[in-house]
Amino acid sequence: MLKDVYEKFANDYDEFGSIEDYLGSEKTFFKVLFAENNVQTVLDCACGTGQHLLMLAELGLSVCGSDYSAAMLEAATVNLEKNGKKIPLQQCDFRQLQEAYTEKFDAVVCLTTSLPHMHTDEDLLRALRSMKDRLNTKGLLVLTQGTTHYTLSMPPIEVVVNRNDFSRIFVKENDSQFQTVHVLDLFHSQERNEQNQYDIKYKIILDDDYRRLLEEAGFHNIQIYGDYDKSPYDKQSRRLIVVAQTAVN
Repeated sequence: MLKDVYEKFANDYDEFGSIEDYLGSEKTFFKVLFAENNVQTVLDCACGTGQHLLMLAELGLSVCGSDYSAAMLEAATVNLEKNGKKIPLQQCDFRQLQEAYTEKFDAVVCLTTSLPHMHTDEDLLRALRSMKDRLNTKGLLVLTQGTTHYTLSMPPIEVVVNRNDFSRIFVKENDSQFQTVHVLDLFHSQERNEQNQYDIKYKIILDDDYRRLLEEAGFHNIQIYGDYDKSPYDKQSRRLIVVAQTAVN
């Protein structure tokens, strides 16, 4: 069984801020995409603390959430209850979604650099095939990440949150296959004065890798965007957004 790298980080993960503050036009992207494809049911198979579940529920969609991390699901439960939402959650490895779900969905989403937690092509393909298995005919898979050709070329130290009471710093180490992000959280207030570090290792997966893996997993109509306005992905893009579809029977 994989180690839960978010066991401690989950408690403070949402110090990034609210989804409205740090994800920009993502909600509009999903609203338009899902309306165009008549999506009504969605599984977020790496739901984390539930921020995307809240966003998708606000769009009037029927939503379920799963995550490998029990700690993240606990945080999601608190967030959903706080916002008056009842969304079913299950602890599940997204390589084995069929063990948790018998139903199929119009869309499966795996967002915010979640898929690259898998470090081998074997596990990546298992995950993608598992997601495909839970999709209806013409169902959509949506993957998003912040790792791009451009961001890999940026300086290794990035201040991602800087408030009077809290700062979050990313220190990134890259090699030809992996990026390790050292997350340094600094609390500096009378209520809380401490620092914590979390280390997360991602496989570097870029546009050509996604096309190859998705085709091998049996997906079609693969679109890769560089932002939520659906601009084509290129080497100056700061986001990588993948939309793929199951075959029409």
